[in-house]
Amino acid sequence: MPDLPGMEHPEPKLRMQSIHKSFTVGGKREPVLAGVDLAVEDGEFVSIIGPSGCGKSTLLNIIAGLDQPASGSVSLDGGQDQQRLGRVGYMLQKDLLLPWRTVLDNAILGLELKGVSRRQARKQALQLTESFGLSGFEDQYPFALSGGMRQRAAFLRTMLLDQELVLLDEPFGALDALTRIQMQEWLLNLWDSMKSTIVLITHDVDEAILVSDRVYVLTSRPGKVKMVLDVDLPRPRDFEAITSLQFTSLKAKLLGALREETVKNGAETWP
Repeated sequence: MPDLPGMEHPEPKLRMQSIHKSFTVGGKREPVLAGVDLAVEDGEFVSIIGPSGCGKSTLLNIIAGLDQPASGSVSLDGGQDQQRLGRVGYMLQKDLLLPWRTVLDNAILGLELKGVSRRQARKQALQLTESFGLSGFEDQYPFALSGGMRQRAAFLRTMLLDQELVLLDEPFGALDALTRIQMQEWLLNLWDSMKSTIVLITHDVDEAILVSDRVYVLTSRPGKVKMVLDVDLPRPRDFEAITSLQFTSLKAKLLGALREETVKNGAETWP
């Protein structure tokens, strides 16, 4: 549809423009990000992949407000450089469940820290335990859970905060292959029902294509955007999608871009 005079274009949920970041290592300034541009629309699922050490986690820390760029701008819903800390959900690869708290009590930890009463927080969590595959496990302690179940509990804790944007830093990276596949399909079904805005870091090319609307490929350090790949596979999706010719074509493009970085910088940078 052509643009019409006076037509307004809503701002994306997240926009990053010309993000630069460096750290001092051994007295020497080391650039980590070199002009990253990125946009995520409301309700989109976007993945970021790239060689190890290219600044992917640093980028998430900047989005979350845990760190600030040396230059460039970050905006949520058009509000440039506003306070982001506390407005963004963030789930790391490690589940970080407290061993002395049950699944339910771990899930409500964030709500309690926000001042929600324990009774109300537990009520909110119990309404979602079935959707998160945790029904019947609410009173179990983390040591009794599988890796996949622990990640579900950690994800429930993140989603209960009802943030505008959710960041996932390789949440399934430590799981075995079968459990990872199960968790990817579970995440797809959950996202289809909740329609959250999600940014995922992953080293798994199949995972990036399977779950995403768009994939950003970063170069080796200092990271910048090498490729933006739109994933036009039909939704809803399941793991059978990876056998399609369309999926294979998308995967070849991503692997080709990553391989170029490997050849340029050495095999140690391969994801």
